[in-house]
Amino acid sequence: MAAVAASNPQQSLDKGGSLDLYKGGEELRRAVAALAGPNAEHREHREGERPASFSDPPTSSASNAAQLIPISVKSADHSTRELAFAAQRYAKAAHKDPSDYESVYNHGLALQELASRMASSRTEQMQLLQQACDRYKAAWNLKQSSSSALYNWGVALSDMSRVLKTTDRATANGLLTEAAEKYATSLQWSANNPQALNNWGLVLQELSTMAPDHEKGQLVGQSVQKFRNAIRLRPEFDRACYNLGTVYYSHAHTLSSSSAAQLSSQLTKDRQRERQERADGEEIEHAFKLAALYITLAFALQPKRDVYKRSLKVVRTLLPQGVLCAGSLQAVVPATAHTSYERWETRYFLLDHKGLRDTSDEQSSSGNAPDPYRIALSDIADVKPCMDPSLPAGHAFWVSLQSRPTGLYFCAGSLEAAEGWVDAILMVAHIAKTHQLRALEHALTIEFPA
Repeated sequence: MAAVAASNPQQSLDKGGSLDLYKGGEELRRAVAALAGPNAEHREHREGERPASFSDPPTSSASNAAQLIPISVKSADHSTRELAFAAQRYAKAAHKDPSDYESVYNHGLALQELASRMASSRTEQMQLLQQACDRYKAAWNLKQSSSSALYNWGVALSDMSRVLKTTDRATANGLLTEAAEKYATSLQWSANNPQALNNWGLVLQELSTMAPDHEKGQLVGQSVQKFRNAIRLRPEFDRACYNLGTVYYSHAHTLSSSSAAQLSSQLTKDRQRERQERADGEEIEHAFKLAALYITLAFALQPKRDVYKRSLKVVRTLLPQGVLCAGSLQAVVPATAHTSYERWETRYFLLDHKGLRDTSDEQSSSGNAPDPYRIALSDIADVKPCMDPSLPAGHAFWVSLQSRPTGLYFCAGSLEAAEGWVDAILMVAHIAKTHQLRALEHALTIEFPA
């Protein structure tokens, strides 16, 4: 329970790293420049028209979808005016040819980006986002294999939920559920999209905060899996890594509060209750350590992001001193490897910026013999969970090495522990390949003022 005592429930991680993603995906941000290029205004004047403003009345020939947004942009900046012009152009093109997928889809992108610039008016934001959703629906109906339309539709629904969260919680919850469905469907067409996985994880995380107690755990577990899949597809994806850390941190505090409430309601203790209390304490401590693990890795990937540094300060003391990951794993006794009498034993391993190494007493007493479990980060090719009936009971994973074709197998005592080791080894190896080990070393050794 040491980790619980060390963690102040009043300390909260900065959510800025995760909430940013509700305001639009990477594709949406990349598309903005293309939607309203530097020559847009010139082209409009050349065609004898003036740049559109949102206060322009719709023409009689325009459909509802092609009408401009009912807000004023008299005080808007130049880029917003250009974006409004782009929205009108796409609306007119889509009205002229309703089967033109690109015009319909890009109209949605423009509306969604305009909504992000109207934070001062919730009504205007909701109008724009609803129109964007309508455009994405129309685009998807034209091209149902379009993962992009589904993905950005999910982003728009998430944005709508965020706008309504404080005023209409039930509707906000329903919009998040819809967004989750859109991300899930988009991944059927584009399975290797880490951004969609990350955003789906954010939606599930948010849904867990609104769910009844008996549903929270399942939603948290699903959220964790989405973030985990994202970073395994893209180990450099710092935001998904950070989001995974915040999920574990919040979950650890929820478990801690629940355990404390049950303890206070228990007038007397029996052996069964004491065993449950110890098990609860171990689960809470492990969740806090995983939170610290992922937040430290996010900092190592992007040490200049202030939100990561502030969060690292909160969780730094929860890590094993000076290392990223430490714990017992089952491994093959070196002398018996690849023989008919292969034997496994429990050994103690550490992972830090220097590599993965065995620190068990038996290994250290082996004199000058080569250490098969001292693995340089540069030697690691891949890490994967594995299911093999020939391995000991537990949760196994395989470390593929450049120097040994067969690699090495390890078994952890729990699925959560095995997944944590896989993520940590995979990402530290990536950090080594990208020459960011100094940032990881700094994260592991930095002394924060009290």
